[in-house]
Amino acid sequence: AIVTDPASAGMTVDADGPRPDGRMAAECRPTFLRTSAVTSGATGSAYGEFARTRVVVSVFGPRPRDRGAGGSNDPHGMDLDCHVHLPFEAEEEPTSTTSAGPDRAEKEILLAAKLRQSLLPSIDQDKLAKTCVEVQCTILESDGSDVGPAVMCASFALATSGIPLYGLVTYCTVGLHDGRVLLDPTGGELEACDAEVSVAYLGSRGQVSFLDASGDWSGRSMTECVDTCVEGCRKMQVLVRGALLNSRKE
Repeated sequence: AIVTDPASAGMTVDADGPRPDGRMAAECRPTFLRTSAVTSGATGSAYGEFARTRVVVSVFGPRPRDRGAGGSNDPHGMDLDCHVHLPFEAEEEPTSTTSAGPDRAEKEILLAAKLRQSLLPSIDQDKLAKTCVEVQCTILESDGSDVGPAVMCASFALATSGIPLYGLVTYCTVGLHDGRVLLDPTGGELEACDAEVSVAYLGSRGQVSFLDASGDWSGRSMTECVDTCVEGCRKMQVLVRGALLNSRKE
């Protein structure tokens, strides 16, 4: 059973006690993953729940690379074509100076770029020369960082697709609130945080494939928080690997 997170936007974080969803500061959100979420033409797919965040991912390919595609600088290399869809995100109403809809489109493009950067080092590209792998990710419901659930669900889907991988990619965000470090914050917690840092981690190689940070770090060591992110990624790796092993037994 999935325990959902009742936290809402505008919440306050207790400096010492449990968080509003019952977790302590160093606990990740409850996670559920399953395979075969999409059957129509996908070589791999997955559905994931990360408390109140829900994600579905489809993987297509590898297929022959389109000569006109510009994803890779190497004409003989592999393309990883990532797309992220945010159907829950409301379009911005047009005003006298703006047109409708750019916010959602820009968010989708930015999320897709982060997803690609996080996943690409995990793929054995030498075995996929002149091919394209397509990843389609839809965020069905959001409460917290969308990148992390997208990355982990996509890595899980890639692992079920038969595409050669070096290992699974996991992702963790750490938020800083009045000097307190919060692992894997919800959306409400992120709004209350002074700073945040996120890491995508390829555990089989001990490699950070993506790092993103924002906010005021004057009162805390970012290096320490990055290390906390990596530890969170290792915790998530155990969960994702376990879900993958269970799916292969079914």
